[in-house]
Amino acid sequence: MNFLSTFINVLIIVVLAIPGYFLRKTKLLPDKAAGVLAVLLLYISQPFLMMSSLFNKTFETSMLKNFAWVILFAIVLQLLVYYSARLIFHACKEEASKRACVACSYLGNVGFMGIPVMQMLFPGNSDLVLYTVIYNIAFNAMTWTLGVFAITGDRKRINPLKIILNPPTIAVIIALPFFFCNVVIPEQVMTPIEYLGDMTLPLSMIILGVRLADMKLISLVNNVKVYLVAFVKLVLSPLLSLGVLLLVDLIVPLDRFVIIALYVISAMPSASSALNFAEMYEGDRETAAAATLMNTILCILTIPILMMLCELI
Repeated sequence: MNFLSTFINVLIIVVLAIPGYFLRKTKLLPDKAAGVLAVLLLYISQPFLMMSSLFNKTFETSMLKNFAWVILFAIVLQLLVYYSARLIFHACKEEASKRACVACSYLGNVGFMGIPVMQMLFPGNSDLVLYTVIYNIAFNAMTWTLGVFAITGDRKRINPLKIILNPPTIAVIIALPFFFCNVVIPEQVMTPIEYLGDMTLPLSMIILGVRLADMKLISLVNNVKVYLVAFVKLVLSPLLSLGVLLLVDLIVPLDRFVIIALYVISAMPSASSALNFAEMYEGDRETAAAATLMNTILCILTIPILMMLCELI
């Protein structure tokens, strides 16, 4: 895959954070703007993005096998990176900081950024977008279980109902029957759904810009743990995932696009959910924010470099 074109596409995505940064710096957005916008993102735009990614896509029974592989690997690869991160940050003395680093190391920006990035890098390939949506089912379930545990270390904080009762998963559950039955959604219905879904990427980047404006830049660049998280999430995670996938492919042949989808997803920067959980459960918000922001900035370089390996898959 061409480095320059991928670099430009990823750069365009990250540049979308600039309006949020300047609006917050000039005080045109209030103190709690990021939280309000995050509600709009989680409860409106992302669910509609999930639905628009499934509606009016052709379903064939042969896809079920690949869907099963995607869900299986979504769980296995996340667990693999989670335990790798725990091992890497084992020596960290500050418990809250260690937990934030582990969470940011394996929770990827699959929903807000994963689907739009897949659409930009592989235009016209609906299979890769479908695999990303299916991946989100397993990802959201693990986010509300293992993600909460990673931040809190308390199993009692885990609410099993959240595995299903979260907006993106509910949206997928609503859309799947239409997808499986190949029901054609009228254009008059699809248009507003697509409009609302298309807000996901710019809205998530604006929130990122707002959070960057609220941070002291020194805390972003002088924290060694933040760079280590970036290495685990942006380099180790995708390369480890690709190695496992290619190894399995030697034993049980996998669809090429399944491998590419899982590889690209694993290269996404840290998810904002790690920061949200740190805020909700009184974790190390500063480390989580710095790691998430640094990941998103550095992915401008790491994603284009990693995508060049797609030609070898």
